Amino acid sequence: ILMWSLSIIIVVWQRDLGTAAIFFAVFLFLLYAASGQMMILLGGSVLLSIAGFVAYNLFSVVELRVDIWLNPWAEANGRAYQIVQSLMAFAAGGIFGEGIGQGSPTYIPVVHSDFIFSALAEEYGLLGVLLLIALIAIFIMRGLRIAVQHQNRPFYALLAIGLSMLIAVQSLLIMGGVLKLLPLTGVTLPYMSY
Repeated sequence: ILMWSLSIIIVVWQRDLGTAAIFFAVFLFLLYAASGQMMILLGGSVLLSIAGFVAYNLFSVVELRVDIWLNPWAEANGRAYQIVQSLMAFAAGGIFGEGIGQGSPTYIPVVHSDFIFSALAEEYGLLGVLLLIALIAIFIMRGLRIAVQHQNRPFYALLAIGLSMLIAVQSLLIMGGVLKLLPLTGVTLPYMSY
């Protein structure tokens, strides 16, 4: 409950649901790894859902991100321009992509930060995206393997799990956001964004 409260303070103070969700999710994974109790993950998911619902009703920026997640096409030239351009970049990339430097990722505002995944999809296509996801997955699995190798040293094991889950959760949030699978969170793609 204390960590959930800290996450809520981050949402209220910074109006940043993405960072709060990352902190809380990594905390939940660490707590689960340390205790092995599945109820921690379930209870944390309920608390995160409650926080998201409250943030949607209290903060206009969260409401905007959820609304354009549900239907970006209604305001494709306005508030949802960024996500619509992202989806068009994915579509333009196809399977093999437009080629290096051949796409038009600059049509997406803040492409170098939040939407670098869309630029990659446009220029390298589905194959490039799958390669990036595979590389991130290998990186995460290596971190979890280090955690398993250091089971007798709890600090090192939890450190490896925490860092691996930080990369995993942040990557999933931004990749899901630019693909309109999740509401946009405003976080960057680790090791890719400027």
